[in-house]
This record gives sequence, structure tokens and C-alpha cells, in this order.
Amino acid sequence: MLCHVSRPDSVVMEVEVKAKANGEDCLTKVCGKLGIIEVDYFGLQYTGCKGESLWLNLRNRISQQMDCLTPCRLRLRVKFFVEPHLILQEQTRHFFFMHVKDELLRGHLQTSREQAEDLSALLAQAEFGDYNQTTAKYRYSELCGKEPGLDVMQSIVSRHKSLAGISPRSAEYRALQLVSLLERYGVEWHRARDREGLRVAIGVGPEGVFICKEDLSLINRLAYPVIQVATQSGKNVYLTVTRETGKSTMLLFKLISTRAASGLYRAVTETHAFYRCDTVTNAVMMQYSRDFKGHLASLFLNENVSLGKKYVFDIRRTSKEAYEQARRALYRAGVADLIPSDRSPGHGPDGCSGCPQSRALLEKLERLREALLCMLCCEGDIDATFCPCGHMVCCQNCATQLQSCPVCRSEVDRVQHVYLPACVSLMGLPRTAGAHVTIHRGPPSARCLAPSEKICST
Repeated sequence: MLCHVSRPDSVVMEVEVKAKANGEDCLTKVCGKLGIIEVDYFGLQYTGCKGESLWLNLRNRISQQMDCLTPCRLRLRVKFFVEPHLILQEQTRHFFFMHVKDELLRGHLQTSREQAEDLSALLAQAEFGDYNQTTAKYRYSELCGKEPGLDVMQSIVSRHKSLAGISPRSAEYRALQLVSLLERYGVEWHRARDREGLRVAIGVGPEGVFICKEDLSLINRLAYPVIQVATQSGKNVYLTVTRETGKSTMLLFKLISTRAASGLYRAVTETHAFYRCDTVTNAVMMQYSRDFKGHLASLFLNENVSLGKKYVFDIRRTSKEAYEQARRALYRAGVADLIPSDRSPGHGPDGCSGCPQSRALLEKLERLREALLCMLCCEGDIDATFCPCGHMVCCQNCATQLQSCPVCRSEVDRVQHVYLPACVSLMGLPRTAGAHVTIHRGPPSARCLAPSEKICST
């Protein structure tokens, strides 16, 4: 089977796989050609018969999902966005940048005037290099939807000049850092109609679900802890939501096709599992459906027969597990974490030569640093203990907001302040904005959002 895979930069790759190949086989070949190890962040998209954008299920056969004949036309896209400092490979970071750039130019990411000026300068630096009056072009009008005035243009030129000497990969990294601060970074959009028949855009992101008008102006925002149940029936997707009054409300969204509804349903469950859970539960990983032939075979042969089995979800790792998997793979390959810097060649991002002993020491320091960080906010140091259970996992600010211990779930009578060696002083390393410190930014443990199952928040 021949597959034509379009990259975010409009380059088309030709990949040949077996006729009965799964989606994972194609994605692995594409990422292998590009030298990308962090495969978990990517996926393959295709266009359905009604024009809807759908994710190829990586665990099912390509021929069962695609309506068109060979060659299959697919798009390599970022499926799960993570913060730039968690991306270890330069190739991965470059594809993130190209995808984000496309989202910015299409108006899916809203920016302020100052952010648009910074991004215009960074995009120009990444594309054209240092400021040159004859070659520099800026994308401010595409970012904001209006032409820049004279004062705005002067500000952009000034910002571009201040980036002199910055390499393209460093400019891309800075742009990703800026975009990752936007509220809708990593949000996947689905077009639907609400219960009243009005057209809406449903955005599924790391923090929750956005319900917007067609122009992406916000109507409502649902954090994952308030979503009790997510279900799908035909072209409809239902979200049962807990209101502030404690009562439950069911939201109905009607999509253009059953596949589009399945795509929204998958997006809610998989996105919640990837960003909010420590591991993917079997209820999500092993859920499957059968076609008619497979259903008959399961009735007359064996319930465990694999004939006609189609997996509903293809997520198998969370963000933390994907990061650890990539870091171990790069470590075995003898490659240090790659964070763009303008230091002299031959020195790693932490200023060392990248020898195995140095990398091993840095990994130990990193584990110790993470062990002393608050498990809730992942920013403050642990300086509080819960009484009477005695668990120490939070900083004082987070601990005072909890009524039960996040470890044993026992009721908290009081919070006692404790004095442990501060993480920064113990390491002897300054905590500065420019320093590369790999810290998991994910939220505390939670169970995955399985079909017809409640989300448990901590």
C-alpha cells in the first residue's frame, strides 16, 4: 500500500507499507525517515467523505479506515502538544514550530498586540535571519487580522533587530515558549451544532473543553474535573457536567457524521488521559468494537477471538510516560537533551561535554530535584505535612487548599509547616528563567476518563 504523507511544511513524503498494515506502521516509518524518536506526540490525519478531519487510529488497519483507494493521502500533525522544555529532539521541536505557525496564521490561537509583535519578529528571524530591510517580511496582519500601523511596524522592526545573532532554531524555541503561554495552546477544534441547532466550535485541550462560537469567541469553558461522563451515540456526543449548584447537566453536540462524533469523543478521552493521568488504564487502552463478521465470530467461536476487532482508542502512554520513554531512548543512543542555546559548539545545554558520567549525574540531580517539588503545582518545594497521616507531598500553598490527603485520601485535620533542605540550595544550582530544568508540569494523579465513567479529581 502506498501512502502520501504531507508534512506541516507542505512537503509530501512517499511511504510504502503492507496491505494489511496498521496506522502505527505508517507513522513509525514516517518518523523513522525524519529521525524523530518522540513519536507519541504525533499522529496521522485524513479527510473523511464529508470533509471532516479525522485521526487515523494507529492500532487498526489503514484499509479499514480510509475510504479512498491507494495511494492513501495522510497528514503528519502534532496530536499532543507539550511545553517546549519537555521536547528533547531538535527535529521534534521543529515540527512543533511548523504546526504552531500554521495554527497562528489560521487564527486558531489568539494573541495580544504585544505577543503578536514578538511573534512577528521571531517568525521573521527564524525564516529570514537577521534584520535586512529588503528581505524582512512580517506576519502581523495574519496573526491579528488587521494591518499594522506605523508605530506597530517600528516596534516589530526594533524587536527583530534585537534578535541579531540568534540562530533559527533558537528563534523557533523562543516562539514556542511564547505560544505555549497562550490559553488555547494545543487545543484541537471540532465543528458541531448544539441542542438548539446553533453552530459551535468545540475545542479539546490539555486543561479542558472550550465551547465557542464559529468565530472562536468563548461561550463556555469546562475543566475536566466537572465533566462526569462522556458518551457517543451515532452522530451525537453527550457530556454530563456538574454545575456549581451541584446539579448535573447533559450537553448535546451534533456532528456532521458518525466518524466526526467518534473523533470528538476520542479527543476528550485521549486528551484527558494524556495530560491528566499518570498511566493509561485498561478501560481506555483495551476498549474495542467489532464489525458484523467479528460479532458473529465472537458468538459462535470465542469471545476473545480477534476477528473484526477494532480498537476505539490508540493512546498507550501519558505525557509523563512519553517523556520518560524518549529520554531513555536518547540516553541509550548517547544523545544529550537538546535545548537550543547560543553557547559554543561541543557543549551541551547544561554546559558540560555530554560524557556518560556527566549525563548520569545530571539525571540523578534531576530526579532529586523532582522528588522535592510539590506534586500538585510542580513549582514550589515541599514544606508541609498532613496531620494525622504524616504524608509530605505538597507545598504550603497547595496543602492548605486540600481537605483530604492526595496520597491516602484520609481526612486532613491540620497542615503542619516543615523545614526540609530547599531543592535549589541542595543542588547548588540557581533557579533562573533561562536555565534548562526538566520538570514535569502535569497535574496530580487522576484516573483516565473512560467511557461512561466519572473523572476523579484530586
